[in-house]
Amino acid sequence: MRTASFSFNPHRLVALLLTPRAFFADPNTTSDRRGIMIAAALAGIANAIDRIDQGLLKSDMRSEDVSQLTGFYGDVVNSWFSYWTLVLIGGMVSSVVSWYLRGWWYRKRLEWSGAEDVPPDDARSVATLQNLVLALPLVALPVIQTFSYANYAEAWNANSAANMLLIVFVLWSCWTSYCAATTVFTLRKGSARFWFLILPLVFYVLALGVIGVIYSLIH
Repeated sequence: MRTASFSFNPHRLVALLLTPRAFFADPNTTSDRRGIMIAAALAGIANAIDRIDQGLLKSDMRSEDVSQLTGFYGDVVNSWFSYWTLVLIGGMVSSVVSWYLRGWWYRKRLEWSGAEDVPPDDARSVATLQNLVLALPLVALPVIQTFSYANYAEAWNANSAANMLLIVFVLWSCWTSYCAATTVFTLRKGSARFWFLILPLVFYVLALGVIGVIYSLIH
């Protein structure tokens, strides 16, 4: 009997990042309920972090100094305690919503790619596990920043290279998602390539490009 999560074994996490097909080819992966629950919680926390970042990005685009924000966002970015309280509470709520919403969207794309009779729980489990490639770095960065900066506003203004590295994980997560789908399920490769690889990549590149153009024009 395993006492630790199979999916969160360090070697397994490296496999998820570098060789996602090997990670999802193991039949024990989708039966690791503890690992899937942890992954779902991390996904929710990552969503909460991303929501805060979106709010700060809007402040940046209005040429506002995030360290001078007042009210709700001011409390969050100027106190690590407030930041992590919001992230953890919001993350737990988001994890439930994300479990069903991400799983639904993943299952629809599987069906459009030729999969038949996909159990909803299987789609949710695979969708949640493959998302670890993005969720783990998103959560790890502010954890590291907590020990490096006085508050999140200071970390945000530092604009370190680590923030740029997250973009790499965003794009790489598209490949991981495609590998997960085509390894666990029997799909039409052309359709799967479109729904799980090409379309997400185009979306992310366009979104990042638009944000970059707007940001450069304002600053």
